[in-house]
Amino acid sequence: MKNKIFFFCAIILTCIFYGFSAKRFESRSVNNVNILFTDKSDPIISEQNVDKLLIQSRDSAEMLFLENLDLNKSESRLVQNEMIRSAEVSVTLDGEIQAVVEARRPIARIMGSPDKYLDDDNLLMPLSKEYTVRVPLVFGFQDQDQDDLYQLIMTLRNDELLSESFSDVRIDAARGFLLSPRAFDFEVVLGSVEELDTKLVKYEAFIAKMAKDKKLKELGTVDLRYKKQVVATKNKSV
Repeated sequence: MKNKIFFFCAIILTCIFYGFSAKRFESRSVNNVNILFTDKSDPIISEQNVDKLLIQSRDSAEMLFLENLDLNKSESRLVQNEMIRSAEVSVTLDGEIQAVVEARRPIARIMGSPDKYLDDDNLLMPLSKEYTVRVPLVFGFQDQDQDDLYQLIMTLRNDELLSESFSDVRIDAARGFLLSPRAFDFEVVLGSVEELDTKLVKYEAFIAKMAKDKKLKELGTVDLRYKKQVVATKNKSV
């Protein structure tokens, strides 16, 4: 009987202690906001703006109490921002707010009215008001080009040799995708994205041969639309 009474009292004391601890935790003020980006290589939103989205109050973060925080609303404000892909907000035991933010990753800048980015989820997004991302420029874009453009850009990005090779992409009704190398003045006529990997292998082999022969500056166009061959024209200014 005594053991049952002791056990019952222990449970009551534990509940009281837990409730007191929880109330004490909630009454604590926020002492710091820690913002972590999953990738800082190409920022499109600053920590300052994330901080403003986290706590929208006239008071500073240090004056807020944990019981007044709604973490779900904080996360919702973050993910509703067009620069943010996902976010997770939590509070540590010592009263620090932690926000882990995954920003969207632009892969191409589509020139138009207005300009916009294509991101690595194949979604269009506005330009960042804080940062400019170094990605290929795209001219002549139409809505029906989006999936093919995404396939092209992602294939180039995943190729170690070609990921930084092209400065812009032009979409022509007659010739398809046209690529401009960063380091040279010639134009690459890709055509459609059909057999894209084969075309790029042909291109790499052809450029390696021309570089070995020191004839890259003589190139005017490099046409990859033909099977089992590369058709090149000479630069008229050379």
